[in-house]
Amino acid sequence: MLHWLSNLIAHNAATPEKQAQRALGELRMALFQAEQRVLDAQLQAEYYRTRIAFCEEVLKAGIEQVSDQRKGQREAVTHDLRPNLKLTTS
Repeated sequence: MLHWLSNLIAHNAATPEKQAQRALGELRMALFQAEQRVLDAQLQAEYYRTRIAFCEEVLKAGIEQVSDQRKGQREAVTHDLRPNLKLTTS
């Protein structure tokens, strides 16, 4: 019994290779989460840059001109998205 128990302990001993194998999955998940936080931070920074630029434009030109300018940009984008799209009746 003692011999069997010692073999079991020796077989399941935490070798550096086994520890590295277990740690690898955890480290990959931690890296993924860190990269996700970086992407989220970049999106948030871009959001605030856009808001600051909008407020600066409003202060400089007034809300009506900024609104008209953005409305024109939005219309141009929707027309450029599908330039060859034609509606037909069936």
